[in-house]
Amino acid sequence: MTTRDDETRNGKATGPAGYGALAPADAARYLGVGYSTLKKRRSEGTGPRYAKIGGCILYRPCDLEAFLAEQLAS
Repeated sequence: MTTRDDETRNGKATGPAGYGALAPADAARYLGVGYSTLKKRRSEGTGPRYAKIGGCILYRPCDLEAFLAEQLAS
């Protein structure tokens, strides 16, 4: 049985699907929002793109950057 600690190390996925992907808590810090805010936006479909592999949710830095760019106010 794997645990979250087995799947991620220092917020970066260690498995083949990782490629530097961030765990939700680290993605929230990257965006400057709370973990619960990111989780809520994910469930509402208004947050950044993410991958769900098994039970592990991962965010790619490029998707977080794209999300931030979309949020810029004019």
